[in-house]
Amino acid sequence: MPHDFYKQDSYPPFFEAVLTPHRSLSPEGVNFVLWIVGTLAAMASLALVLMGVWPAPILLSLPVIFLWLAFKHNIATADTYEEISVSPTEVRLKHVSHKGEIQEFVLNPFHMKLQIERDEGIGVTRILVRSGKLFLVVGAFLNPADKTSFAAAFSQALHSARNRGFDPS
Repeated sequence: MPHDFYKQDSYPPFFEAVLTPHRSLSPEGVNFVLWIVGTLAAMASLALVLMGVWPAPILLSLPVIFLWLAFKHNIATADTYEEISVSPTEVRLKHVSHKGEIQEFVLNPFHMKLQIERDEGIGVTRILVRSGKLFLVVGAFLNPADKTSFAAAFSQALHSARNRGFDPS
């Protein structure tokens, strides 16, 4: 059987990561915070209305509404995630937005560059993958500590991929 030069051998990935945003409050915690803030605003509004300041409920309800909108957006974007896999022949980057929109990129590890931007006081601030004219930010929603540990692991995986899966160290 003749060798097919156009067929690319697929190697299993030796590095896989799924990045998800951290959420410090559960939906129940969000409801609890909103109820507490709403109750405090209602009590303050009632006291001010009894003193004759009738626009107080309108003004005190605005921060509660903005807080509710901020939490609603935070909960909605919690479904965002990124999948990264590295094999000796390819790097796969898949970004899934909270709306279900999928962007997937397959890159050659030899033709891409990993740029890690650091701040001395904070740590890693941005992880950028560059391949030709394509620039991709990876893990934008991660905190600096998680970005630092992921950047080290991803950089090591790319180094291994460029050595065809064999790490000389």
